[in-house]
Amino acid sequence: MNKFRNIQSILFMTYSLIIIVFFTVLVIWFYWWASDLLRAGATDSLGSMGQSMQGQIDSEITKMNDVSLDVMYSNLVKNNFKKYMSDLENAQPAGTAGGPPAGIQVENAKELSEILTAAIGPSRPVEQLYLYDFNNKAYGNGFDNGERSYKPEDKPWFRSVMDNKKGKMIGQPVLDEEMSRFISSREKQYSISLFRLFYDNYNAPMGIVEVKQYYNRIFKTAIEFTKQNPYQAKVIVYDDSGRIIYPLGDESEQSAAYIRLENGSVSGMPDSLRTFLNPVTKEKELLTSHHSDVTGWHTTIAVSERELLAPIGVFTKRTVLIAAVILLFAIVLSFVAAKRITLPIMKIHRTVRNMSLEDLGSTKAFSKELNSGLSELDQLHWSFLKMNARLKQSMDELLLAQSQELQAKLVALNSQMNPHFLYNTLATIHAMAEENMNGQIVSMTENMSGFLRYISSDNSVSNLEAELLHTKKFLEINQIRYGQKLQFGLDIDQRILLLHCPKLIVQPLVENAVKFGTQKEPPWSIRIVGFMYGNRWQIEVSDNGNGFSEESLNLLYGKIREIDETNAVPMLKLDGMGLLNIYIRMKLTFGADAVFRIENRPGEGATVVIGGTD
Repeated sequence: MNKFRNIQSILFMTYSLIIIVFFTVLVIWFYWWASDLLRAGATDSLGSMGQSMQGQIDSEITKMNDVSLDVMYSNLVKNNFKKYMSDLENAQPAGTAGGPPAGIQVENAKELSEILTAAIGPSRPVEQLYLYDFNNKAYGNGFDNGERSYKPEDKPWFRSVMDNKKGKMIGQPVLDEEMSRFISSREKQYSISLFRLFYDNYNAPMGIVEVKQYYNRIFKTAIEFTKQNPYQAKVIVYDDSGRIIYPLGDESEQSAAYIRLENGSVSGMPDSLRTFLNPVTKEKELLTSHHSDVTGWHTTIAVSERELLAPIGVFTKRTVLIAAVILLFAIVLSFVAAKRITLPIMKIHRTVRNMSLEDLGSTKAFSKELNSGLSELDQLHWSFLKMNARLKQSMDELLLAQSQELQAKLVALNSQMNPHFLYNTLATIHAMAEENMNGQIVSMTENMSGFLRYISSDNSVSNLEAELLHTKKFLEINQIRYGQKLQFGLDIDQRILLLHCPKLIVQPLVENAVKFGTQKEPPWSIRIVGFMYGNRWQIEVSDNGNGFSEESLNLLYGKIREIDETNAVPMLKLDGMGLLNIYIRMKLTFGADAVFRIENRPGEGATVVIGGTD
């Protein structure tokens, strides 16, 4: 028996399959839902960081712009600056007359400084402020205070500011030696300046205001994110012309690719998250880009999708591990449940399998209660108890019926010997004795003695050799009786002689052939043929009589069909049951392999064929 086809295996596999399918669908759905949340959280975090970074940059630039506006729109600043520069132009060397007194110049410088300090404010949103006139003079306030000279040609921003009609102009990061002196760090400091033209009361340009701030302060959030972000993200800030402002000195192909991607985007597209194949690393990256209306700069954060979504990978591993553990636990539970159901069944099975015929009718095999905890199985157990008792009763009845049936068949078979055959044989012996035919009398009595001894034995099973020898004696007796009128022949394959068969299955066929074959004019011919094919044997008994009538064949085959359909042996009468008796015993002995066939041969008599397996 296939071990995978028992109830426990089927229940276990069914439970396990249901659990696996349900749990797999649940885990996939949960993973899809959770991974989407993680992905959305990671991308939202990236986008929020870009906005925060852009906001911090805009905040610093706005502070610088506010200071520049305060200066530009302050008449007090403009008047004092104009007055101070006028004093410088009219100043004379010491000891000469005609210029403003030195004390007045100092007082004017002090007043301008205080005004500029007030413009910057106490929170110092900018580190340095310069006012430039168009006479190569400048005045500073912050870490560098006082007046100084400058050359426009030495200032790369001068011409751009003069040509700028849009208001403010933000310069590029520059290495600022002067500002570096006021920082304790040994690293050189960079600064970014914001420039504006400022005008007099007649709206005529009178100078340039420059507001400076440390580069590291403006890009503080970007610097900290670059150092501390767990995704190894790259941050670049560039202007509309594609010049990179942050990080300093970045001329990599990778950054250039980011800029080309952004410049190739649809104009006016809102800030969004997009995917990008890095031309250097060949990895898929996520980019978030934000454009500032305050500075005109673009802030782009690029991060490897693999790094950004690494938590999803960790989550996946943990989910699979936990799912595997839970699934294993569920399968173990399904195994325990299947075993709990099938163990009582196996107990019943072992009891039934080990039960012998001697145990029928007793409570030996079912003496203990099952106590399975399952009402159906307990009821099945008690049903077996009841069936045990009924089976014992049925077996007794069956054995009795079989005994009676076999006895009845034996009586029926023995009764098939025609009493007239015995009477005629004795009369023939009497006549031969009067004629002193001693040799024929001896032969007939010997054959008759063997014939009677065979049919009167208690054995119901014989072999074909004994059965054919008994049949031959019957034919020899009849040949002595009928003389040359009766002819017979045997053609027997020697391989079938030792095969077992029911007793009296050939001789009654021959007797039937003699009985009906002698109803026509002699000579009468009986032929017996026996042969093997494969593992089957077959014997054919033929005569040259008139054959079976149609009515007899229909009646015989009708009874045979009744036996085949009902598997019941009909009540047999002692008269006229020979052929049907032979069929029943052949079927009981050989089952479906039994051969029983009656054939009429037109003008040649009838043939009865019987057979079985070795």
